[in-house]
Amino acid sequence: MLDNVRALSTVYRAAKSMTAIALTELPEPGNVAEALQLVNVPVPRPSRHQVAIQLFASSLHVDEIYAAQGTALGRFFGPKRASANSPYVMGTSVSGVVVATGQDATRFNVGDEVIVVPNELGENGSWATYRCVSQDYVMHKPRALSHVEAAAAMLSGCVAWGTINAARVEKGDHCMVVGASGAIGSLMVQFLKAKGAIVTGVCSGANADLVRTLGADHTIDYNVTSFGSQGQNTYDRVFDLVGGRDIEAAAYRILKRNGRFVTIVGPVRHIGERKLSRAEFLLGVGHIVCRSIATRFRGPRYRFCASLPRNNAYAAILSIAKHNIRSPIEAEIPFDLPQIQAAIRTLTSHRTRGRIIINFEAEKQLGQAAIGFRPEAQLNRSLFWQNSQPNQDTVII
Repeated sequence: MLDNVRALSTVYRAAKSMTAIALTELPEPGNVAEALQLVNVPVPRPSRHQVAIQLFASSLHVDEIYAAQGTALGRFFGPKRASANSPYVMGTSVSGVVVATGQDATRFNVGDEVIVVPNELGENGSWATYRCVSQDYVMHKPRALSHVEAAAAMLSGCVAWGTINAARVEKGDHCMVVGASGAIGSLMVQFLKAKGAIVTGVCSGANADLVRTLGADHTIDYNVTSFGSQGQNTYDRVFDLVGGRDIEAAAYRILKRNGRFVTIVGPVRHIGERKLSRAEFLLGVGHIVCRSIATRFRGPRYRFCASLPRNNAYAAILSIAKHNIRSPIEAEIPFDLPQIQAAIRTLTSHRTRGRIIINFEAEKQLGQAAIGFRPEAQLNRSLFWQNSQPNQDTVII
């Protein structure tokens, strides 16, 4: 092991340039995949408080695509410029090994296996061999998780854990998760069960077996049944991972008077797919503010959850390791431009269950052969289910 660490560090110190997948011009919405290019960029060196990490795995997130095309949160966040001389290297998720440390980065040593806590500013640069990150956003990877598992679970785990804490879930609470088979929903179901909640997952019929295997006590097929018809005063908490005022209205028909509706999306479904007009954006924000204030005084509470990942990362990852919680993995792909382009098209179609992972070791193991999109998705290395239907395209309420 020590010899391997030394070899990785030696290779890093000697390297002058590295391959990266990046944008050299700003893309139009919907054209990120086509705009990506394979480029050579200088190898980054850590500043005083940074560590240099060789990537072993990175998870693809739809918000990365929205940020790159300038539509994240409907219209904000993303690169202001990109060119051949200053490419915008994609990717935020990192799981890997420390290969160098800055002078004042004393929390980590060369050879430490680490994962990066998502930065609320959306710092990028992970679709490359190496990345330098402030030690304040780095944590040791639990031994119980592989690099692929850690990359798959980190961001989803932070969001799911923070949302559940905001909802103040207690043992025995009846909870509904709308979008239970998605990357965040699949972890939320498992977290809720670890807390002793009674969980109903809303998903397509094709994904029902998956959601039950994750621990859900009941499932509702949104193509067949309106989840808003489950009866008044039925649920203590409803978690909305899809978005839309219709989802909110349905949830309020089934919540108990002292219940909570918690959304991570708000009144616009799949926000980020397009640029919202200023009026649309302000109306969405106004809806969130008004509902948050009004429901303090009457009826189930409305809560828009936007907690910072760094506030939840350690607790989320420790719970993941303790309770053997895992993110379903839709596919592992090598660090290969055509496969990443195909993965982005799949990701933005909302047809994934769990995460798509770039496995940087796959290319070394398989040469140019790709792991690719498998006919099965994997959970806990042993559970398989058929991958055929969309996850959250339409929900009957």
